[in-house]
Amino acid sequence: MELKAFFESEIAPCVRADGGWLEVTGEEGETAALTAKGECAHCAALEACLRWAEKRVKEELKRDIRFTAVRSPFLWRK
Repeated sequence: MELKAFFESEIAPCVRADGGWLEVTGEEGETAALTAKGECAHCAALEACLRWAEKRVKEELKRDIRFTAVRSPFLWRK
């Protein structure tokens, strides 16, 4: 399964359940860029959430990845 598809089906729904929004906006090698919107844009635990997502990717896809996030507080802005 591709990283973006896995993220959308397994990670994003958990984040959205808490009022946040993370989406993969780019991928280069072992680094993937995310946009953090909604509650994620203000959350103090965002870095911990990213590490959790990395762990899930490693467990399920057998792939080492490092997520970085850009905070964008507006859901409707791309």
